[in-house]
Order: sequence, then C-alpha cells, then structure tokens
Amino acid sequence: MKKRLLAPALASLIAAPAFAQSEVSIFGTVDMGYRWSGNNIDSTVSSRSRIDSGTSVPSRIGFRGSESLGNGLTASFILEAAINTAGGELLGGGGFSRQAFVSLGGRFGALALGRQYTPGYLLTSEIDPFASVTVGQYNNVYLTEYRWNNQIGYVSPNWGGFSVAAGYTLNGYGQESPGNRGLGAAGDVHALSVVPQYRNGPLLVGLHLQELRAKSTGKEADGSSVPVSYDGKKVRVFDFGGTYDLGPVKLAASYGVRRADVADFSADTGTIAGKDSRQWLVGATAPVGAAGKLLASYVRRSTEVVAGGADARAGQWALGYEHALSKRTSLYGTYASINNNRSARDHALSSSVGAGYNTGDGYQNSFATGIRHSF
Repeated sequence: MKKRLLAPALASLIAAPAFAQSEVSIFGTVDMGYRWSGNNIDSTVSSRSRIDSGTSVPSRIGFRGSESLGNGLTASFILEAAINTAGGELLGGGGFSRQAFVSLGGRFGALALGRQYTPGYLLTSEIDPFASVTVGQYNNVYLTEYRWNNQIGYVSPNWGGFSVAAGYTLNGYGQESPGNRGLGAAGDVHALSVVPQYRNGPLLVGLHLQELRAKSTGKEADGSSVPVSYDGKKVRVFDFGGTYDLGPVKLAASYGVRRADVADFSADTGTIAGKDSRQWLVGATAPVGAAGKLLASYVRRSTEVVAGGADARAGQWALGYEHALSKRTSLYGTYASINNNRSARDHALSSSVGAGYNTGDGYQNSFATGIRHSF
C-alpha cells in the first residue's frame, strides 16, 4: 500500500546510490467495497448502503521517476491522481490533485517543490492505527491540514534516528494572488509547518508546530466587501505523539491543540464556527496470525464555539480487521461510531464518519468492508 509517498520518496533520495539509473514507473491502488451508514444527525435521513471506491485506501494512479545526477545528487518527481473507481472519474478537482512535485536530494537532505502532504499530516496519520483511511480514520474528528499547493518541502538527513521535516507555502489552497493577498475572508493562506521526530527500533515520537496566516484584500470577486475578513489573523497548531511496538501490540497516542485568533479558517477543517480546539487519540494495532491485524482507536475533540456557549465535543471509537492475501492485495472490515454533543450539532461543528474521499454526510455510524489491490 503506497498511501503517503512524500516522506519515503524524499528519504530515498538522501540514500540513493550515485549509480542509480533514470527511470519512470507507474503505481497506484484500486480499492472497492460496501459501506453502510446510519444514525444521521438529521433524524429525518434514513440509513444508506452503497458500493464505494476507496473505503479502505483512496483509489489512485500515479507516476514517479528519479535520475542520478552524480556527485551524490538525485532528481525525482511524483504525479498522483485520485480516481473514483465506482464511476471511473477523477476526484479532488481532477488532474494530479493528490501529489505533484519535483525534488532534489543529496547529503544535505531533500528539497521538494509543488503540491505535497503537510509535514504535520504525515506525522499524525502515521500515528493513527487506521493511517487516516477507512471509516475508522482519526481525521473524522481530529482536525488537520492534508496537502498544500505551492509548497517548499524539506526533509533532513537522519542523524542517529533524529530528523526534521518542514513545509512552507505562500498560499496552500490556490495560486498566489497579486501582492500575496487574495480575495475572500481568508484570501491567500500563508502556512509553515515543522516536525522534528525521533525513530529508534520500535519507537516513534514526533512534535508538530504549525502556523496559518490569512492574507485577504477584504473583497469578493465582484468587488464588494466580505462580511468578515480574517486578514492578518492566525491559527497556530501543536501536536505531540508517537507509537511504540511491543510486539504483541503496537500502541499509539497523540495530543493536539489548535489556537485561533478569531476563528479556525483552515480550508481543510471546516470549523469556521469554532475557535480553539483540544484533541487527542489513543489506539492499538495487534497482529493476528501471519497475515492479519486488528485495529482499534478512540479519538476525542473539544472546540470552543465562536458564537459562545458550551464547547462543541465529538468522540469516535473504531474497530477494524485487515487480512493480507498477498503483499499487494488485502481484505478488510471496519466499524466506527461518533457521538456529537448538542453544541456540536447546533453550531455546525459536528463530525460524521467518512472514509477518504467519501464524506460522512452527517452519518454517525458506519461499517465498510472490501478489497484493496496495490500495484
């Protein structure tokens, strides 16, 4: 399964031998399954059954290549598109919306330019037992940024298990505007993310520090003034977590805080009605025989409501099983359930059970089972 390719690709550049040959390869995943969803936040909406693409891992196709430049330097690229295999069309706005970047690696580490995963997401999604996929994904509740456009990404060499990843963009959600100040409430979102982490045998521990800054003209496309402008306002993010593999079970935990000057305007979180958030997850992965593994997690979030009143709270528990038929093909089944308090439902801060590109649509319970094949 090739879910997140930025960090592994950049790390491979650091260690790439000088005699490596130029090459381009095709990779991807085709994932299809059945998903049942019930207990909608809107009591007038009944349960739903559907055949979905990407109920375990989003289906995709991509191209990657590398070339040895000599003197310890390697150039590389990744172009990756999301596919709805239930209907055959592209997802995520079309094109190579998942990843599209070129990079240069050497003894200094690796530097990449383009659309990439954020360093913070690469850390927290690795901590999540469900790896930010299936109906059990932590990000049904846990707020995070996923990918940024126009990103300058860096991964350091490995110094005895310690490394640093960083990302910076002048607009993570579109092209940079004239004067680097855009239309709408948030305009161009300048973003910086830094992740120092340590790996040693069964241990992974990492820290994520991030800042989003809105740069807005205060105008709409038609020239009218926006009702609310977040120009100059910030959202600061802190996450700390890790995993430890005991053998019979691998434990995982993460704690995060998001602090907004006015409101959490991130285009990824959908929590503009919220201000500060506190969130955490605990989880475990246990091998079952030679080919199976059992997954479990609990995720909780509390968000301050901009309009005032009680905090909006959501909690999700999830249980899943995967069985590998080969190195590239697996069967899976996962169940997840979310509980939203009254404040979350009343202030558009509720969570629902989605799976990758498949949105939750207000459903608080969901079960998915299917087959995944990677190539």
